[in-house]
Amino acid sequence: MWTRFQKLPLAISIPTLFIAMLMIPSLHGFISGDSHKGRIFFYAVLLGLFGLTFLRFSLQGTVFPSHRHAQLWSLIAFFLGFPILLAVPLYEVIGTGQFIDAYLEVVSTVTTTGLPIFKQSSLSETLVIWRVSLGWASGFLIWVVAWSIFAPLNLGGFEHLGARRQTVNQSQSARQTVGRLPAEKFWREALRLGPIYLWITLASALSLLLISGDPSYAILRAMATIATFGIEIPEHSGAGGILGEATLAVVMLFALSRSTFSTVFARARKWRASEDPELRVAAGLVLVATLVVIGQGAHSVAGLGARLELMWGAFFTSLSFLTTTGLTSDSLPSGILNFDPVEIILIALAMIGGGVATTAGGIKLLRVFILAGHSRAEVNRLIAPSQVISGQLESRSQDHHSAMLACVFLVLFILVLGAITLALTVTGSSVKEALHLTLATVTNTGPLLPSGDGAQTQVMALPTQAKLILATAMVLGRLEVLALLALFNPDIYR
Repeated sequence: MWTRFQKLPLAISIPTLFIAMLMIPSLHGFISGDSHKGRIFFYAVLLGLFGLTFLRFSLQGTVFPSHRHAQLWSLIAFFLGFPILLAVPLYEVIGTGQFIDAYLEVVSTVTTTGLPIFKQSSLSETLVIWRVSLGWASGFLIWVVAWSIFAPLNLGGFEHLGARRQTVNQSQSARQTVGRLPAEKFWREALRLGPIYLWITLASALSLLLISGDPSYAILRAMATIATFGIEIPEHSGAGGILGEATLAVVMLFALSRSTFSTVFARARKWRASEDPELRVAAGLVLVATLVVIGQGAHSVAGLGARLELMWGAFFTSLSFLTTTGLTSDSLPSGILNFDPVEIILIALAMIGGGVATTAGGIKLLRVFILAGHSRAEVNRLIAPSQVISGQLESRSQDHHSAMLACVFLVLFILVLGAITLALTVTGSSVKEALHLTLATVTNTGPLLPSGDGAQTQVMALPTQAKLILATAMVLGRLEVLALLALFNPDIYR
């Protein structure tokens, strides 16, 4: 049965699993005594499975064209179309707002953005559990998609790993090419990465449980953090203290570099953190951001203990926004995030984002490393034009090609930011509000919006056109604009 299931088109098999996950809130609703919510989610499961089964039988025997970009179209359809089905039970259960608000909430969850839509007081425990479960599963989906779809297409940051790919051993190359169907490649990578994702979640949940003593908080926060889904968990804010935040910081390290969980593209068998370019750039950025936050908050604290807490809070918050998780440390003084230098540095960290082939969004650390190295080489060439450049010609040409691709992505990223900001201003938003919404959605870092009920009121007050623009922006940020450009320019595959 599993053999037949993994051969199904991804447009059927993946939604089937996500619909089956609706049984989690359904069972919780029945167990907690809220049978109304349990029935709504259960009926959604029956309706969704019936529709997908009918679709499967209607498409049986159909031969689909095997274009290389077909999987990208499937992903766009999944992130924009499938949330319509998931929004139906959410809209019926929550009872507030419009259907477009429920749709935007599901898109925010599926893309692990965490954009605040509904007020925390309107979300019951059943909805919170389903929201976190959906975000956790979506984070794993994004992880697998990066390795099974983007890697063969040389997209999503893998275009910068061409030189390293030549050093992959024969057994690894064989594993990459086994299976002709894209669905088989997807499920093969899912089986490879699944135990890693699950063990990280279980280990972090157990650590948080021992620290906080709150099972609900431990499980939900661990699931949300590994997926870089930085949402608030009502009635559990601050559980765990500094030790809990330290556990979450360790989990966030997996969003900084693919080398922390996979050595597929490693140059050598022995991996060293000090030689990883993504971790080196991340360490420098977090250090600079931490110093900026400490400098802004040093005047508002007194005593050695308070200053140490400020240092830890600045470090944790900087690391969190760099991984596009967006959690804020409870050790920071109140109101410090409203200072302009702190706000700017956190926005810059979220724009840069985490590592390639991780659940983090943003531009990606590897591209920043390549652009920084290329800029340094160009400056040295301007200062000393007669210098003798060492290294092989092939290596230099490869570095130049990677720098060109990184520059193209950066320009496209900036153009998308400008276009979405302009579109939001046309719908009636102010420039500042539109810029905040654009940065929060394109970087998949919803907590960039101010915390509290003001953010929810701000989003729900937007017109329908603006909400559709935000949904599109979140999908653009998750799939990366360079991958979408490949749909209209197939030559980019080369």
